[in-house]
Amino acid sequence: MITQEGIREIAQSILNLVDYAEVEMQEGTKQLQLYRTSINVDTLKIYVMLDDTVVGDIKNIKLISKSGKILLGNPQEIIKNATKGLLVVFSIKVVEVAE
Repeated sequence: MITQEGIREIAQSILNLVDYAEVEMQEGTKQLQLYRTSINVDTLKIYVMLDDTVVGDIKNIKLISKSGKILLGNPQEIIKNATKGLLVVFSIKVVEVAE
């Protein structure tokens, strides 16, 4: 059985893998820093803010690891304008599966 401390350790190690977010747009890709991260019991959340500098047809939002690999992807079809921001949340739950 995974202890609460073990779950928190695993969640923190996953957060430590993430380097930045990448927004794939029709015009090309844009690299963004993470806006915020949090761990609450067994769920970790990674927030990416698409501010007024991200404008156009968004196709995918990805989290990139420190080694340059894609950790998570969030395929979207969003047309984003400069007047409003958009907060995207990646949420991961750490659970033990009994077999």
